[in-house]
Amino acid sequence: MSARERWARALSDAAGEGLLGGDPLVPPEERPWPVVLLTAFGAWLAAIPLCGFFGLLLGGLIEAGAGYPIGVACLVAAVVVLRARGLPLFVEQLAVPGLLVGGGLLAFGLYDDMPDERQASAVLAAVAIGLAVAVPRAWLRAWLGSVAAGMVAMALLPPDVWFRAREGGNFWWAVHGLLVVWLVALAVQRAIGSKVALAVEPLAAGWVLVVVAGLAFLSGMTFLVGGATGQRFWGDGWQGEALLERGVSVGLAMAGFVGLARVWPSARRPVWALAALVCVALAGAMSTLGGLMLVLAVCAGTGRWRLASAAAVGVAWVNGAYYYRLDVALADKALVLVAAGALLGAIAWWSGPRRTPAGSVPPAPRFELPPALVPIAVVLCLLVVNTGIWQKEAVIANGRTVLVELAPVDPRSLAQGDYMALNFRLPAVAAEPRPSDLPPHVVVQVDERGVALPLRIELAGEEAPVLAPGELRIEMTAKDGRWVLVTDAWFFKEGDAERFAEARYGEFRITADGDAVLVGLRDTRLVPIPP
Repeated sequence: MSARERWARALSDAAGEGLLGGDPLVPPEERPWPVVLLTAFGAWLAAIPLCGFFGLLLGGLIEAGAGYPIGVACLVAAVVVLRARGLPLFVEQLAVPGLLVGGGLLAFGLYDDMPDERQASAVLAAVAIGLAVAVPRAWLRAWLGSVAAGMVAMALLPPDVWFRAREGGNFWWAVHGLLVVWLVALAVQRAIGSKVALAVEPLAAGWVLVVVAGLAFLSGMTFLVGGATGQRFWGDGWQGEALLERGVSVGLAMAGFVGLARVWPSARRPVWALAALVCVALAGAMSTLGGLMLVLAVCAGTGRWRLASAAAVGVAWVNGAYYYRLDVALADKALVLVAAGALLGAIAWWSGPRRTPAGSVPPAPRFELPPALVPIAVVLCLLVVNTGIWQKEAVIANGRTVLVELAPVDPRSLAQGDYMALNFRLPAVAAEPRPSDLPPHVVVQVDERGVALPLRIELAGEEAPVLAPGELRIEMTAKDGRWVLVTDAWFFKEGDAERFAEARYGEFRITADGDAVLVGLRDTRLVPIPP
């Protein structure tokens, strides 16, 4: 018996017992998600030339001010198609580009005509919420909910900080305003009918995902992600939290744990209260953490496990971003994170399962990884790490010493406690790095002192000329959306900033293949600055 037949039989039995009233319910069609995804992909690709054709056909009308009626017509047509029954899946998916085109035309007109961008954002947020109510698809409601949340955040921000929101607390307050709206929506769901609550749920899910992403964005790049990918998708997080923001973060974290204790009796144990205190203390150190902890607690307590997983990823991201905080000493950051990890680990061990006493009923079997995988995983990790160390040590031992001149950098980033920003005097690389790109090389001429004079950049795929005597190729590395020479930072012990501020050259070890390692810095007299 298929799922459709089981659904129809269950509805028939329920109707026979008098449990259902009103209009008969139609069982859902069987649409495997791979079929839906492939059909949607084909429909969206087919819509691209169609949208281009209408853009050329109606471009003059749009420029003449007819963008509003055309945009509204596209939205209405898309909603009508999405609400129709019995349409082929391909035709149904063609309505999604209609939503994008209609919303884009409205946004273009509103932002161009309205005197205040915040008013335009508020109107677009209302349109997105209205469309989410009108369309019957849950995933579209979630997507429109995220669009509405983004528009509301833009309406809450002053226009002059839209593209530099992390310079102050405006973005922090805007995201927490979205969090308050989500909490109110959950409270309203409990007081309204089930049918309306089911319609609001995906809209609220898309909304809170924007909250999670916004708090993660505000915290900055997380630990090791930039180094592992070769990119830093955004810079250092906002580090100007005042006492008020930290206090709000603590209050939100405490509210989350109190609410979770009311729902889960096991969370009322003293050992979990100690874990809550540790997390609340972390929320006091990271003002973006408390809101994510509240989202995690609410979603876990109400059984929204997918949203809880997204919030858990956000919590891990913010904790990792604490590593890059430049307003906190490195030793203090290490102490905070190690102490919190040790306490939470001890709590997890103490509250874990104990040995079953003799004569008691054994617990139900559960899936466990074979114990042999633990040493295998440790050996593999050590092998990967030590292979990288061995390769760097080989470059240092066998490479040629080459000095590359430092170029001026922003004085605010020259020496910041335990970190120094580097910028080498090299020719600019025209192409920005992409994940599939092979690294370019910089060709330098090395004089008798070992100082490199940069000559040219050789991009990957170009025919490389034969090197002249004294020339050397050095492979570049992708970082922060640009090509750099090995690295753009030098770390040192706190208290040494004044000495390293005198650095004028970077000391490299370079092999004949172009592999390079930065081993130190030198001053204007080419004298090494000792660590």
